[in-house]
Amino acid sequence: MADAALALDGSGRDDRARDLLGAFVRVRTPREAAQLALSGGTRLLPLLLAAAREVSGEAEWDLVHALRVAGVPGV
Repeated sequence: MADAALALDGSGRDDRARDLLGAFVRVRTPREAAQLALSGGTRLLPLLLAAAREVSGEAEWDLVHALRVAGVPGV
């Protein structure tokens, strides 16, 4: 998932990357999204946060909390 989102973003299709990550945020737990952020490096984190924000304010807050608990740097 991380590789696909980063490939889309790298090819100038950041809107599609956010759509993909938004779908992930909708169907997976915040903890799983935090694990995805850990596997995707620093380029994925802002995309994932933007996708969660587009889903809802609650989804973004839940993700930020999960990222902090997981110790993801930059949150």
